[in-house]
Amino acid sequence: MKYVRFQSQERCYLAPSKAGIFHVAIDLRDDEDTAVYIADELRHHIDWFDMYLPAPRLCEWDYRAIFWFKDTAHEPIAHIWAIKPHLEAYGYWIDVVKTANPGKILYEDSWQIAAKPWRDARH
Repeated sequence: MKYVRFQSQERCYLAPSKAGIFHVAIDLRDDEDTAVYIADELRHHIDWFDMYLPAPRLCEWDYRAIFWFKDTAHEPIAHIWAIKPHLEAYGYWIDVVKTANPGKILYEDSWQIAAKPWRDARH
């Protein structure tokens, strides 16, 4: 199984990893300087995730946990690809990181995992 993560260049304020695409997308959606049609597009995709993607509260388990999509999660990944160009148009570069070894898996569902990176991993 391969895993994919969409992450910004910014460090996450709660963990030692880089912030995931959702942090940036929500910030841009809520920014009053964001064009209305972009905010609406982001809202559409974020609302889809709110409705269909489980969001466990991992801070209780390990604040270093990083979420990854399974490479077979075609529907949510399609929504991510739709969000990515809007963020980049506003200057937020989003890296696409792939791995077969994300670390110790702490959570798993049909579309995603959360894993605690191995000590020598850099994400």
